[in-house]
Amino acid sequence: MLTPRKLAAGLIAAGAIVTSALTAGTADAATTDYAQPQVAFTGRNIHVAPDGSKAFLLGKYRCWGGREGTHLWASVKQGPLLDLDEHSSSQYADSWYDTNWNYADDPAGLTVACDGHWHATRFVLKQVEGFDPLTDGPALIQFCLFDSRASEDLSSGFAADYRFSTVRVP
Repeated sequence: MLTPRKLAAGLIAAGAIVTSALTAGTADAATTDYAQPQVAFTGRNIHVAPDGSKAFLLGKYRCWGGREGTHLWASVKQGPLLDLDEHSSSQYADSWYDTNWNYADDPAGLTVACDGHWHATRFVLKQVEGFDPLTDGPALIQFCLFDSRASEDLSSGFAADYRFSTVRVP
């Protein structure tokens, strides 16, 4: 027969098991709340402002781990020697726009929300000094996302999308 004392002891034991399970679940959740950042896409077209001073690129990404220590860099380059494998650096570009134009004034302006949700954002890129303006035609897009856990060798905390897209100048 179940006495009030046995019932109370059983409830206490059950409570301890539930508390233990919840605590373990919380610890597991804390370690699984993080995942590698992801880039879903960058836009097929890069639109240039009528005066040529800015270019606009749409990108969709998600990351985890908060906002502090994050960085998103987007770049559009044109030149006949550019390719996806070995010739993507600025030394092969005739034209180059990127998002780091405001880095010296506001490094925090290049941080992104790393809250585990997908974000589709229109990024403003400006012409890098010493490079030609963008023209209609193909361009190399570099879209690089560094989260708060990015390693120096980029083996973790990093996602990128490199592709050729089309520049549209009005």
